[in-house]
Amino acid sequence: MNRRGFFSKFFGSKKIPDVFFFGMQAVIGMYAKDNLRQELHEIIGYGVEEETPREKKVFYKKIASVLQECLPSIEYGHWDYILKPADAEDEFHNWVNEIEASVATEDEEMGDEINEIHRMSSEKTYVAVSLVFLLEGSERLQQFMSIIEEIPEDDLFSRSSIEKVIESVNYIDFEYCYGDAAFIIPGNEEDGLSWEDIHSEGWEYLKPIM
Repeated sequence: MNRRGFFSKFFGSKKIPDVFFFGMQAVIGMYAKDNLRQELHEIIGYGVEEETPREKKVFYKKIASVLQECLPSIEYGHWDYILKPADAEDEFHNWVNEIEASVATEDEEMGDEINEIHRMSSEKTYVAVSLVFLLEGSERLQQFMSIIEEIPEDDLFSRSSIEKVIESVNYIDFEYCYGDAAFIIPGNEEDGLSWEDIHSEGWEYLKPIM
């Protein structure tokens, strides 16, 4: 798994007030475009711990642009939005920890040979992109929040709704962000996930995108 993360030094010092959680994951078919894996890895890389809010905005807009381009090829996905501050920080850390645990990055766990401890198949059909945010409840994020809140509860995982979720990333003001992370799974630009992989234990939360 390739990961780029930015975590506030505020964590661990005291309770973070007035925050909310936003996270999304898109599982994209490799047929979406040539060199999809390489392009995503080039964008995400491993990054650095310290970046300016402007640099973060440019970074996430690049990822959103790729996801928008690949929208017809997003086959599975999941997203969540938690406004209760007491739960938001826990959910942020849960997503980060669970994604890190879902697919390992050691060389022996990838490639053309199946290692059933980690992989169900050596087919390279999909790549998963995850974006995770812990944001301040500020009026400066109202445009972002309005896009998310307009999505009907009975239509959370349609393709049109996922398009709005991706679009909303462009409206995050990183002056008001306590923590954020971007992941690409697998973490090897030559590898991919199989249909069996994403239907195995640990991926049950994924929804078909129709």
